[in-house]
Amino acid sequence: MILTSSAWVGLHAALRLRKTEEQLRQLRAALERFSGQMQYAGTPFVPLCKQTAKSVHGAVGTFFSLLGQEASLPDRATAGRTRRAAAQAGLILPDSALTALERLLDDFGQTDLETQVSQLRLTTEEIASLSEDLHTQMTGKCRSYALLGLTTGAAVLVLVL
Repeated sequence: MILTSSAWVGLHAALRLRKTEEQLRQLRAALERFSGQMQYAGTPFVPLCKQTAKSVHGAVGTFFSLLGQEASLPDRATAGRTRRAAAQAGLILPDSALTALERLLDDFGQTDLETQVSQLRLTTEEIASLSEDLHTQMTGKCRSYALLGLTTGAAVLVLVL
């Protein structure tokens, strides 16, 4: 039982890492779509969030849906809405990705179109870079997490016996 539970912890950590990488890829695609819709159709922020939510599945789609809901409430402060939506949607992102999204989305619509497109491009590039870095490291890290879980379980089992 000890060995199994420790192995499960290691495998769970590896699964979370894979889920993070998948969410970063989906987020990158969603931001690219977001940028295209904004540039070429001139879609306002709330409908843009709703359209993006429909085109993306899972936690990233839920994130954009919640973000649109938050932005449509007139009495809600814009500061922190990105983190609130990410937490409610269950996004598992690195803090640097959340910070980049906050810089972009918390005050979105407060500047001119050119500045917004530039901010979107920079955030998309940052998310893409994080995704690529994680993807290159993922195989080794996943194997390490699984092995660490098994090794820890074996060590605890030996100590108990």
